Amino acid sequence: MPTKRVSVDLEESLYRRFKARVAYAGTTTTSVLGNLMSQWVGTWGSNSLSHTVQAGEDLRSIANQYYGKPDLYLVIAHFNAISYPVLVEPGQQVLVPEPGTSPSGLAPGTAIPWNVPKSTASVHIDEQLYRRFKARAAFEGTTTTAWLYDFATQWTGNWPTKTISYTVQAGDSLRAIAFRFYNDATKYWVIAHFNGIADPALIHPHQPLVIPEPVTSGKLPTGESPYIFGIHDKGGEHLMAEKGKKGWVLITEEIGRNPYDHSSKSYADLENGGYGVIVRLNNGYSTPASGSYRGTIPEQQHYQEFAVRCGDFVEHSLGCHIWIIGNEMNHHNEWPGGINGHMITPTLYADCFKRCHTEIHRRPGHANDQVVLGAVAPWPDKAKYPGNERGDWIKYLADTLALLGTTCDGIALHTYTHGPEPAKITVFAPMGAPFADRNFEFRAYRQFMDAIPASMRALPVYITETDQNDPWAHSDTRWVQAAYAEIDEWNQDPTHQKIRCLLLYRWLPHDQWSFKDIQEIKDDFRAALDHDYRWWR
Repeated sequence: MPTKRVSVDLEESLYRRFKARVAYAGTTTTSVLGNLMSQWVGTWGSNSLSHTVQAGEDLRSIANQYYGKPDLYLVIAHFNAISYPVLVEPGQQVLVPEPGTSPSGLAPGTAIPWNVPKSTASVHIDEQLYRRFKARAAFEGTTTTAWLYDFATQWTGNWPTKTISYTVQAGDSLRAIAFRFYNDATKYWVIAHFNGIADPALIHPHQPLVIPEPVTSGKLPTGESPYIFGIHDKGGEHLMAEKGKKGWVLITEEIGRNPYDHSSKSYADLENGGYGVIVRLNNGYSTPASGSYRGTIPEQQHYQEFAVRCGDFVEHSLGCHIWIIGNEMNHHNEWPGGINGHMITPTLYADCFKRCHTEIHRRPGHANDQVVLGAVAPWPDKAKYPGNERGDWIKYLADTLALLGTTCDGIALHTYTHGPEPAKITVFAPMGAPFADRNFEFRAYRQFMDAIPASMRALPVYITETDQNDPWAHSDTRWVQAAYAEIDEWNQDPTHQKIRCLLLYRWLPHDQWSFKDIQEIKDDFRAALDHDYRWWR
């Protein structure tokens, strides 16, 4: 469809407010001005008469014939896209819009200021609308510029009615700042336009910004930590408190699927103590040694029962608003019945997750809780299904996210090394066929991150398990320090989706990976805590 460009020079402050409000509304300048022009033109011009130019006629005489005002010749010129009104020829057909009518007296309500700095707002609109808009403006004895200026002024109004001042911190990006104040990283253009920033990537520490219409105070909610440090299980948090770096604590719960079970837990001591609190909700735990595989989520016919149980547990629990649904759904040990039981495909997990998401969010006081995707296990290849015949764990995550769409508030990941050598944290160690494109070491997390679609790049990411795969050893390898340095390095790139935590697995002696009694690992963790590794500033 042919289009035409229209533009207007707006006073600089109006321009910034207008462009910022457009971005805030999640629309475009073209849509806003196009709709305003269309509404103003309305049906004007739908009544038109075809006139054949006679010898000796020009547009002025034709305008005088139909409007009684020769000065309205530009109405006919614009309506017919005649660039040179004097160049009409006998026999030429022209359309005369609204013949026999008079101007309504409409006039823009905003005076255009002169001798002030301005910036140009321009859009491309449908050619037919363009002709009618220019013709009606001329019919009213005004200009398109005057009307566009008025449209932009009236639509912007007194927006914003509320602002917050913010100073850029080291490591900040406009996306991160937008997430801080809008819970939506995609709104970074709101801040850019309002502050006259042409390139959103070019901000610097100590730069003052004004945030228009923030939806949050810009402060972390209670129960979230600005640090990336953390431990899987309650009990070791004193290590973080000793260093004044109260990070994250993850607690796992086996809640079952009985919809009549209203039991709950309180994590208020952790939340009130200043820690970030994450709770993982499992249908049951598996104990392969005894051949028991309850399933991290139940069989498909029990999904709704499990979802109701999740909702009840959340509603009656205190001190947490971040809930992970299930764990390592692609690992056969987490399937109901194990390897010979019921495989959890992305389709099945997405069905269960959406039900849990709905049940949790509908509970009073929990509409804004984070319901987080369970971590996909790196490296198991048993979850094979149509479209993923090799059982690729990265594909499993990508497929699950695609199915969840907007019904997801965060993403949990797991990553490990195979051995205690710190060098394994930063290497690319290709696997054997058919997974030569997959990393067998810690940076497998980066391949998970790359699989997150652009539409979900604003979501929080939590690495809720990491270790050396082997049981923690009584040795000082500085593995823990290297792991936290790696995640901090990732977070320092302003183009990267922030990882909010890296949780050491684990504190409680429920399996061979507990480091509760391994002094060397605790000292390594303390040394890591000497660094100011934050995802939030």
